[in-house]
Amino acid sequence: MPIAAHTTGGHSTLDLVLGIAILLWSLAGVTALLTWLTRLPRRCRKRTADRGGRHGRFGRLRVGDDAGPSRAEPAGATMTAVEHDTICESDPGPGVGMTTRPAEHDGRAIAARRPSVPGPRCSPETFEPLARSLDTSHRLAIAEARVAETLGTLPSDRWLLQRYALIAGHRIPFLVLGETGVFIICAVTGPPAWDELRLPAEVAEQHIVPTLPGYTGPMRVGLCRALATSAIEPRWWCRPGEAGAWMMGLESLIAWIEHFGTHHGLGITDLRRLRELAAPKPGPVARAPDVVPDLG
Repeated sequence: MPIAAHTTGGHSTLDLVLGIAILLWSLAGVTALLTWLTRLPRRCRKRTADRGGRHGRFGRLRVGDDAGPSRAEPAGATMTAVEHDTICESDPGPGVGMTTRPAEHDGRAIAARRPSVPGPRCSPETFEPLARSLDTSHRLAIAEARVAETLGTLPSDRWLLQRYALIAGHRIPFLVLGETGVFIICAVTGPPAWDELRLPAEVAEQHIVPTLPGYTGPMRVGLCRALATSAIEPRWWCRPGEAGAWMMGLESLIAWIEHFGTHHGLGITDLRRLRELAAPKPGPVARAPDVVPDLG
C-alpha cells in the first residue's frame, strides 16, 4: 500500500519530514556551539587560576591580551595580595607550593629567628672612653639648645641668627649678625681649655672675615657656659701672643651682645639683603662629579 501519493510537480510527505528534522538538528548544533564558545574564556581563566601554584614562581599565563598564552608575566607581577597585604615566602624545595603570610608579622618572625647574644662580650673598661665622649656629646647638645633658646629672644627684624653655619669646612655653632656687630658664639659645658679660646678666634679671623669684604667692624667670639649653676659675668680670656675670646654665663649672654653699641652694627636693610642673598635658589642642586676609578 502506497505511503503517500505523488502529484505532478510536488514533493512527498517523507521529504518534508526529513527536511524539518535536518533543520532542527542544524539549529541545535549551532546553539550548542555558541554555548560552548561562550563558556570557553571562563574555563581558560579557571584553569589558569588552578595552575597559579605552579606558575606563581616564574609568572602566570595571561588570557585575552596580545601576549597570548605562550608568554608569562614577570614573577613580581604575580606576587600580589588579593584581600590583605601579604608577602610570598620562597619555595623551600620542589613540590612545595607558594604560601603567603601577613607582611606585618614578617619582621617579627625574622627577628625571632635571629640568634641572641647573651652575656658580655667585652670587659667593662672597653666602653669607658666612648661613654665619656657620648656623655660630653649629650651635655653639649643640651648646652647648645639652651643657647639657641636664649638667642631666639633677639628681635628677628634687627638680628639674623644662623645655627651650624659651615664655612670653609668649619662648623660655627652660632653666627649672629645685627645692630651691634657680628658674633661667633660657642656653647661649652665647663671651664674652657686654652685651645677652646684660641681656635674660634682664629677661624673667625682667617675664614669668616674674608666672607664680609668691606665690613670694618671686629669679629667678636663668645664662649657661653650654658650649664653653669651660678652667674658668670662676661670676661675676656687670652694668653700672651694668642687670640682670645669672651666667656660668660647664659644669663648674661644677651646683655654682652647688646653692650657693644651700634657703631659697627648692621642695619635692617643690610639684614634683609643678606637674607635675600642667602635664600635657597631655584634650579638643580649641584652634585659632586662622578669619580672614575683608576684601574691601572
